[in-house]
Amino acid sequence: MKTEHPGAVTEGGSIPGGRFSNNFDFLRFAAAAMIVVAHAYALRLGYVGIGLYDPVVLMAQAGLAALLVTSGYLIAASWESTASPLRFAWKRFLRVVPGLVLAILVTLFVIGPLMTSLPPGEYFAALFSPAGLTTAPFFEDGSAIGLFQDNPWTYVNGSLWTIPLEVAMYGIVAALGIAGLLHRWGAIPALAGVNIILWASWFDDPRMAKIRFTLYFLIGAYLYLHRERIAYRPVVAGALLLLLGFSAMTPYLTVAGVIAIPYLTIYAAHLPIPFLSTFGRSGDFSYGIYIYHYPIQQVLIQATANTLHLPTLCGISFLATFALAYLSWNLVEKRALAAKSLGADDLRRKLRLPSLPESLTAWWIARK
Repeated sequence: MKTEHPGAVTEGGSIPGGRFSNNFDFLRFAAAAMIVVAHAYALRLGYVGIGLYDPVVLMAQAGLAALLVTSGYLIAASWESTASPLRFAWKRFLRVVPGLVLAILVTLFVIGPLMTSLPPGEYFAALFSPAGLTTAPFFEDGSAIGLFQDNPWTYVNGSLWTIPLEVAMYGIVAALGIAGLLHRWGAIPALAGVNIILWASWFDDPRMAKIRFTLYFLIGAYLYLHRERIAYRPVVAGALLLLLGFSAMTPYLTVAGVIAIPYLTIYAAHLPIPFLSTFGRSGDFSYGIYIYHYPIQQVLIQATANTLHLPTLCGISFLATFALAYLSWNLVEKRALAAKSLGADDLRRKLRLPSLPESLTAWWIARK
């Protein structure tokens, strides 16, 4: 890749060339697949017996980091290309909520009744009890509704912890944008500094602090917002790969990851590889893979009494998950996203919201 600024500004603040001018679709799909493999490994063995430096665990962390970097980069681009905060929120709602609601309904009303250890009447009573309701939709342990209690790990869908984190980061981008601070050079670094302080102090072992993953989102957003000043060079990418390699199996790996993974992700996203840039023409299945794979793997582990070998578990769970992701994209997600073209006035009418005063509209345009 030549020395260049792949995210150069275009009219409207969008990524030049459109969706199929880069490899983001492929990278998200590959990162989601890495997480599928890692969770199959972890759920089959149980997390307790897995070390922090287990290569499969490190692979999952790298996949999640890459997903958050791309999310931060693309969400910052979306904010710049969106005419109003209301429409930005609407677009984020359409991308996250419809698919997530379907996944939760499938888990609770299809998988749940089939796999629970409770009789049907008791299952639904438990599901709608205070204990059941407090574990949904971002539920972890399934004991309240009798799910997966004999599996090595009893979480129902442990992947979903990142959803509220991402939504919170969307809100931070919007808040900084509304306040006119998003492009200030010190705004995102200041937030990252606060994050690092919390990361270092929240846990006795900072490697266990999930808060560090918000750093990847913030850095991804920063890389987009300051794209004109950031050049992506093979020599830099190679040096960062060496940094990751030399820091592997050391306490410095998590720090090295925060330094190296964002740059490497955006570098890889803009490599001129035609097949990869058109990878997502059939659909964006990464979100569906991410939100469905965990309960599918738990079902397979319970149904087979955990007798499947890891390659078999990975293969069957990926195929089943991809089928659900394909249906989710074509039946729900793609159709929901078709409504994102609605303008702010259309949204206000549909949501029965009052029109904004002309003075506030003028202020917003000036902010943009």
